[in-house]
Amino acid sequence: MSAFVSVLLVLLAAPPDSTDIGLVPEGWTMDWECLVSATGNGVWAGNHPVIDSTDVDAALSLMAESPEVDFLVTGALMSDTADTFIFRRARAVVKWPGTPWIGTGLYLHDRQPFIPGLSEPLVEWGWVDIDSLQGYGFASGGILGFNGEYIIQQAGADTLTQLNIHSPWMGFAGFSYSRVHYHSAESPLDDNIVLNALSIRSDFRYFKPWVLIAGADGEKDRWAVAGEIRDFTHFNTDLGEIEVVPAVAFAGKEFSAPGDAFVPDQRLLKLGAYLRSVRYIASAGIIGMLDLGSDSLSGVSAIAAMVSESSIIWNIEFDAYADGDYRAMFGAGTANSFSSAGIRIEMLEDSTRLTGMASCIPREDVSAELTISSDVDGSLDPECGLDISTVLGPVSGLIGIHWEQGRDVTFTINLRGLIR
Repeated sequence: MSAFVSVLLVLLAAPPDSTDIGLVPEGWTMDWECLVSATGNGVWAGNHPVIDSTDVDAALSLMAESPEVDFLVTGALMSDTADTFIFRRARAVVKWPGTPWIGTGLYLHDRQPFIPGLSEPLVEWGWVDIDSLQGYGFASGGILGFNGEYIIQQAGADTLTQLNIHSPWMGFAGFSYSRVHYHSAESPLDDNIVLNALSIRSDFRYFKPWVLIAGADGEKDRWAVAGEIRDFTHFNTDLGEIEVVPAVAFAGKEFSAPGDAFVPDQRLLKLGAYLRSVRYIASAGIIGMLDLGSDSLSGVSAIAAMVSESSIIWNIEFDAYADGDYRAMFGAGTANSFSSAGIRIEMLEDSTRLTGMASCIPREDVSAELTISSDVDGSLDPECGLDISTVLGPVSGLIGIHWEQGRDVTFTINLRGLIR
């Protein structure tokens, strides 16, 4: 902990720009930043708090960049490393002079795989532990605006390859293609994951079809297709313009991906309507879903929000499914520049919870929020929380106190900041 305090004091004492311009070669930019986070957790013992766990993480990054070179290295000081710096992340990219898209790079604990979907991602961040990744990659492009990259990485004994190709907007359409291949050394047959994804976005003036096609190499039941038609139909009402968005999401029986975009054997039809109000401070949306394979995804989902003339903020959310699951939320509140107050009612199947919230800002760099909630179905199960936060230059602090029935009062103290 003493080393962390010393580093923090040195960084806070550093001038805003400690880089000597005379030491930096022409055409280069050099910079540094330190991301600091220190947390203490504890409980109330009698009438005083007792800290039972701490966590300290200070990550110092050094960066150097020119038109041909991009270099980054990050070291970290953590409470579980005996107050010694450890290596965390590095990147070194070299570009062909005069061509920003042709180059090669080395990556260590960098470049996680990610593939977006139309709403939920096909491959989500964090699917592979970034601390296990190391490898190299190639990038090229510039011809007619196309660009792409190919990355080969090791994740322990496993191998991960990524291919990404992006087209420019061609006046009426554009596309992106991604391929992720994860080969497990221990179980090559069961864990050999291959996923291809082609995303096409287009604009035909009166409607905009967006299509996502995904699948594995040559495997019959490992495929998926999703599509939406945006800007298709508009209705003008007194409240504003209503846009109707038809959508489909189908997947094969054996489809799998490390994201939430599809479920195996999915056959889902959607029809959404969204309100765009220009005369009122209001918005709303409703989606009807029909699952052709089962009732698990058939249902309706709605959301609406409005600010009244008396400055009351109203929020409504509702989800109901054909298999009996449902959720509803109603909230109302008011706020000004220095304080706010509100109430929220949440219903989730067999429970209903009532929550009251209040906050105040006694000065521009200090805020406090109090929440009290209880189950109104008879069990009560009250919960209370008080959070006080403050900002001092690049550093922010938080003190949180929380209590639930049947549990000890817990508290959290957090200090974090980005110093550069």
